[in-house]
Amino acid sequence: MIRIQGRVVAYGEVWFDEEPPEDAALAGVDVVVYRNRAAPVANSWPYSGTPADRPLHSLCTDLDATPEAITGRFDETCRRHVRRAERQDGLRHEVLADAAAGLGEFADFYDAFARQKSLWLADRHWLARAAQAGQLVLSCASRGGERLVWHAHLRAGRTVALAHSASLYRGTGDDYRSLVARANRWLHWRDLLEFKAAGLRYYDWGGMFAPESTPEEAGINRFKRSFGGHPIRAYQCSVPVTLRGRLWVVIRGALRRAPKRPAQAAASAA
Repeated sequence: MIRIQGRVVAYGEVWFDEEPPEDAALAGVDVVVYRNRAAPVANSWPYSGTPADRPLHSLCTDLDATPEAITGRFDETCRRHVRRAERQDGLRHEVLADAAAGLGEFADFYDAFARQKSLWLADRHWLARAAQAGQLVLSCASRGGERLVWHAHLRAGRTVALAHSASLYRGTGDDYRSLVARANRWLHWRDLLEFKAAGLRYYDWGGMFAPESTPEEAGINRFKRSFGGHPIRAYQCSVPVTLRGRLWVVIRGALRRAPKRPAQAAASAA
């Protein structure tokens, strides 16, 4: 369980089919948050504004298959890029033994990527708590000592999920962009092999956009589909376990349902 101290209550995140401690309150948690659950949890509340019964969409690769069977599901472009990266690009794959020690370097790299893409910066507090719980896995592809691509994964039980992928190639030449694109696919492939060797069963590709509202979202979905994972649905919700937690989820729900004043609505639309 990943314990996160919020402004009002302490949350305990459990991922996939992981179960919380029998008495989560004694673990210093007010609200248990179920993330990427295979089925909705009874008597639960929405989390982050997402209804508890609304599924999230993702793709999953079965790591129990042979390496040949896994690559057999890749599309031809993906297989070609991985083969070229393996044979010609001189890449080095690294999984950090201590995610906490490499967190600063990863977050700095990701923030530079996020600024180029106008995305939210890395949630360093969450990443640190996931690393402290032993559930964060950081990997990278490099060449000649230069980090080209970073991946961050969340591990729980026999499942591991992609949390972040970052690369810096905007504003560079075509050859470098192509190298980084191949390195990214190659890093995904080497990560799959690493997790398979570690005895993990499922690789979750970190969600799909549904619907695809922009060309970039469609491109991200297309990239993930190129690895041949099968579609899955998951759910996320929260369950309060203390009086403070129960009061907070009621108040939070009321605040989200409250109509916005004109100035707030205008700000949200800006």
